[in-house]
Amino acid sequence: MDYQVILSDFFISDLKEIVAYLRDRTDSETASRIGNELLNRALEIGRNPFIGQIVKNRTGARKILRYSYRIYYDVDKTNRIVEVLRVWHGARDPKTLRLS
Repeated sequence: MDYQVILSDFFISDLKEIVAYLRDRTDSETASRIGNELLNRALEIGRNPFIGQIVKNRTGARKILRYSYRIYYDVDKTNRIVEVLRVWHGARDPKTLRLS
C-alpha cells in the first residue's frame, strides 16, 4: 500500500522558483515540463518511500535525484506518510539548505 504524500510549503515555493528561473532562461514549455516532472517525481515517492538515499544528520530524511535537482523528504513509517520537504538544485550551496 502506498504512503500518503504531503508537499511542504517550502517544496511548493522551491518548485515555483525553479519554474520561474527556467522560464526566464529557456521557454515556458520547457519550464513547465521540468516543473511537472519534478512534481510527479515527488508524488511518486509514496509508492516506494525508502528508495532515496539517507540524509546525514537528519533522522528519517532521504533524498532522490531528478535531473540536477535533489528532492528531500521525511518518511513517517508509523503513519505511512511521506512529507516532501524541498527541491534543491545540486549547484546550490548545501550549507544554506534548511529542511525544516
